Amino acid sequence: MPQDPLTQFEKYLRHHGRNVTETRRKILRAVLAHTGHFDATDIWESLRKERVSIATVYRTLELLEEAGLIRKVRLGKAHAHYENVLAREDHGHFVCHRCGRVIEFDLNQIRPALERAAEKEGFFLEKAHVQGAGLCRECSGAH
Repeated sequence: MPQDPLTQFEKYLRHHGRNVTETRRKILRAVLAHTGHFDATDIWESLRKERVSIATVYRTLELLEEAGLIRKVRLGKAHAHYENVLAREDHGHFVCHRCGRVIEFDLNQIRPALERAAEKEGFFLEKAHVQGAGLCRECSGAH
């Protein structure tokens, strides 16, 4: 049975000699409350009443990424976005470079091709991050 995210994060922190703090727990809870993509500012704003610094949010997001609880994704913007990876199927992103819309798609159809390419190179593929850039239906005028 997989560990709950809080237990997993605390175990990661202790294993790497980091302090388990209530602020880090609060940031993890705020992250888990987001179902879509989010950035550090989204988390910081949701914790405004808690008086958590934006620097602490950034540092904790890095730790959550290292612990395998979130994934950093570049969505064509100047700053990083994140997404929860727990209990989510592998998926890719199409990012419209005109309006910024992000469309998620299932990787099941292309995963076998990725695995064959990896095998050919003697590489064991554990995770795949696929992203395409272009124009969404509305921006391209192809309704």
